[in-house]
Amino acid sequence: MILNDDERLDDLQINNLYIIQNKNDYCFTSDSVALANFARVPNNGRLIDLCSGSGVVGILMSAKNSAKDITLVEIQEYFADMSRRSIEYNHLDNINVINQPLQGIHKIIGSGVFDTVVCNPPYKQKGKFKLNVKDSISIARHELTVTLEEVIVESSKLLKFGGDLYILGLAERLSDIITLLRKYGLEPKQLHLLQSNGKVSSIIVKAKKGGKNGITISL
Repeated sequence: MILNDDERLDDLQINNLYIIQNKNDYCFTSDSVALANFARVPNNGRLIDLCSGSGVVGILMSAKNSAKDITLVEIQEYFADMSRRSIEYNHLDNINVINQPLQGIHKIIGSGVFDTVVCNPPYKQKGKFKLNVKDSISIARHELTVTLEEVIVESSKLLKFGGDLYILGLAERLSDIITLLRKYGLEPKQLHLLQSNGKVSSIIVKAKKGGKNGITISL
């Protein structure tokens, strides 16, 4: 049986794709869908999703782009397994899952080999917010196993020159994101604002490896 206890199949409402979710664990949000809608992969390009969770971003992007292959990197074994089962259910043979910490992942799969990196990282800084009673949810939301800087360092190493990183974060961390992107050779090119209840709550930053300066803003 493809579903475990407390799991369900959710309709992604595109190409008859479904994804496995657990009603008692971390579930993807509208921000993940926004990231998948905003990010792009060149035709026959290579995509890697860091902190991939249940795999929703990679699975949605497989339907919206003509990627050669898609790699999902997820540290939590349960979510990596959930991703694999969703991929199997949808017969997506160009997506693979790596159940490893993302730090140093380029040593396993290669440096400078991806056209696009996407990441919806843990967005809450360690020690600044109360943890969830469920460890798996805390790991998904808080910088317990990876920091923003580690995500950006690894993204820079994975990308080809001229490749793009799409990273999602809280609006209040925009200055941190831009500072770290430039520190590691990723030039911010586009800022996409996500609103909730009339306020900008989250942002997506597109950055190009080795890009020239100049940024546009969109809603």
